[in-house]
Amino acid sequence: MGRSSGKGRSKAWFLSAVSLAVMLTACSSGAPQDKEVAAAGTAAPKKAAKIVALSYNPSYDRKGSPEEKHVHDLIQEKTGADVEVIFTPSDQFASKRNLMLSSDEQLDFAEVSVADAINLYKNNAIIAVDDLLNTYGPNLKKNVKPQAFKQVTFQGKILGIPREAPVITPDALQIRTDWLKNLGLSVPKSIEDFEKVMDAFKNGDPDRNGKNDTYPLTTGWGNFGKLETIFSPNFLPQAMAWWKDSDGKLKPAELHPGYSAMMAKFVEWNKKGYIWPDMLLSNMAKQQEVIAQNKAGTVAGWFSSTIVNAHDVLRKTVPDAEYQPIMLEGKGINKLETTSYAGTVMVIFKKSKHPEEVMKLFNFEGTYDGWLLGTYGVAGENYNMLPDGMIEFISDDKTDINKAKYYAKYSWVGIVWEGKPAWPIKTWVGEQYNLKKQQVESLPRFDSIDKTVFYDQTKWKSSSRLNDMKTYLDEQKVKVFTGEVPVNDWEKIMKKWLEMGGQQMIEDRNADYAEQSK
Repeated sequence: MGRSSGKGRSKAWFLSAVSLAVMLTACSSGAPQDKEVAAAGTAAPKKAAKIVALSYNPSYDRKGSPEEKHVHDLIQEKTGADVEVIFTPSDQFASKRNLMLSSDEQLDFAEVSVADAINLYKNNAIIAVDDLLNTYGPNLKKNVKPQAFKQVTFQGKILGIPREAPVITPDALQIRTDWLKNLGLSVPKSIEDFEKVMDAFKNGDPDRNGKNDTYPLTTGWGNFGKLETIFSPNFLPQAMAWWKDSDGKLKPAELHPGYSAMMAKFVEWNKKGYIWPDMLLSNMAKQQEVIAQNKAGTVAGWFSSTIVNAHDVLRKTVPDAEYQPIMLEGKGINKLETTSYAGTVMVIFKKSKHPEEVMKLFNFEGTYDGWLLGTYGVAGENYNMLPDGMIEFISDDKTDINKAKYYAKYSWVGIVWEGKPAWPIKTWVGEQYNLKKQQVESLPRFDSIDKTVFYDQTKWKSSSRLNDMKTYLDEQKVKVFTGEVPVNDWEKIMKKWLEMGGQQMIEDRNADYAEQSK
């Protein structure tokens, strides 16, 4: 869908991934010793180089606990890097970083969003890492996915080491398969099949309580926008991403004829009572509640929206309850659009006096064993590895990262390791996250046409009008959905949007696209 200098989808996903990490833990799990680590450590310099990192995760700081110091010392022994981590609250991270960059204070590397990395590079604050990677990063080149490196490449230069997103197709339609069994129905394959299922979920007493109290379709971690995200692949050639028209220009999804057809379906479903009536004004807690109360037949939303405070509550009263991600077939691309392969990126600042040592440090964690040490600490001291590859902390609470004696202070590289659980903490919730990841990523998916293009909206002629245009379009969508404005007026709505600045926005975006596609 393209990369934006504003608060775009890449940034949104990054924040969501951080949130998941705090709840459960990030990326991967434990395993036997990796031979690559030993190789990475053999070239460690005799005198440790002082390296300073800035982190926005103060909860990772254990204030120099013995377990934390042990991890620090082992990493120094393996890499020759004496790493000092400076913590700052996330809402003060940017100002603290800028202050350190403008002073004599040492700062070697930090984790930033891809958009921030591009802006820092354009302002000569970070270095491209191509040469360092070729010389000191064999493990990274081997184990980080090429798509993730491509996501952090700007003007032909790699801006840092990408931290891979744990799930690249996080939004999907999930259906209660136990309700299907109760009604003798099969998993729907087409939009027409789905409509029959929704009617049965509304009128057929799928929960077998003798009451008409179920909702065929709800959303998870979002409102109307989630309906667009989930069903647009069934109506549009690039889902909600921009598509290439016959004139060769990229245009927004709302200008494609398939969008009004999709909107007409939403209006129809809403009138028939298929869509949860509180959907538009609901928040995440209410969305979780309707799932937990055994009322939601399908959920259009984030892959984990059916788990925490939802299915984990529901299973206590309905042990057989199950939500399965599915992809319907329609006239569109019928594939899930991938989000960013790189949630964030580790950048090396130009002021660093030890960029080679920083890359060696990253390279050490570019192996499974090195990553495991940086994230979970020392096996047998801070955690135990279970036979199924899941982890329990050696602590009063075996599953709480906040009570672990060490967690992630020296974890820099984020790789989604093949064959390893992405959420390895041994809990029912963690196991469900791993299952949902496997299920959604087994569905067909695609990369949008302009996925790797960076759009600097601050330089667009339409820049000052973008917020007003978005507000107008969002308002009109709701009015059409609720029936206040007829769906047949959609062409008029888009004509006004074009006049407000949409036409200029199209020209601006296509100019960026053409420039970066050379």
